Amino acid sequence: MKTISSQPIRRRRFAYLTLLLPLLAGCEMSTGTMTARSTGADDEDIWAIRCLTLQGPNRFQLANSYADALRKVAGLKPKLVQVFHESGETAVYYGRYRRQYSAKTDTESFRPNHLRDLDLIRHLSMNIRDPAVGSRPVWPFQMATMSTLPVGRGSHPDWLLSKAPGYYSLQVAVFYDTGEMRRRKYVAEQYCKLLREQGEQAYYDHGSVNSSVCIGAFPEEAIQTFQKQDPLTGIIHVTSKIVDERMLALQRKHSFNLHNGSKFYEIIRDPKTGKKLRDPHTSFAVEIPRKTQGTNSLGG
Repeated sequence: MKTISSQPIRRRRFAYLTLLLPLLAGCEMSTGTMTARSTGADDEDIWAIRCLTLQGPNRFQLANSYADALRKVAGLKPKLVQVFHESGETAVYYGRYRRQYSAKTDTESFRPNHLRDLDLIRHLSMNIRDPAVGSRPVWPFQMATMSTLPVGRGSHPDWLLSKAPGYYSLQVAVFYDTGEMRRRKYVAEQYCKLLREQGEQAYYDHGSVNSSVCIGAFPEEAIQTFQKQDPLTGIIHVTSKIVDERMLALQRKHSFNLHNGSKFYEIIRDPKTGKKLRDPHTSFAVEIPRKTQGTNSLGG
């Protein structure tokens, strides 16, 4: 069985998985003694039209200017224009929609209907001054798309991973919406509650796609970096390992990073024999996120 002590440390902002092999059938989720079932086809996330995303030192002023312009557009409701400042970027959103999934037709829809608003926003234009040709039209929102609002939800805000008193934690589960299961935030919090009832120091974290559950809070010294130089090539290989005995014991107790309540396997080939092997996703160390002031704050 693999352990984190022989693997690189994964940062909190991991790339969201796109190859979801062992998806659970239907909407029932089993995690130990906990069974959570989706209470309807509605998506618990709040969706909006992500009109544009800005980066750079002037993004705050520009975003507010674009937001003010959207509030003056006939056919749009000014109160539904929002500006969210996240780490390294600022985005302008419009509207509030609920996504619904139909198991019979395997289709999704939004309420209220988003198509009119999306088409209107994408075709909005404005004139800018171009030194080469003078005044010319641009369409700043032509790449607008549907996206979840970057706001965290939680019935227990004190269980948020960002409030854990440490530098590292151990991720033991991840939840994501699939099929009729549209309650990944609720299920993640329920699993967090179950772990706490079992005496674990559990936390949850809601991303834009995944909700993760972690256990424990450990200092920065829990992870050490080792360097080893290849005598033939001279290349220095850097490896990060868990050295904290408490964290190693916790990882032995919770060996897997569960996906929607089940063990997740990747199919790999043995480099020596060529045989297919089922490689399980094990629990791993993550950096505890520290949200800076202004993150996820409304502007405008």
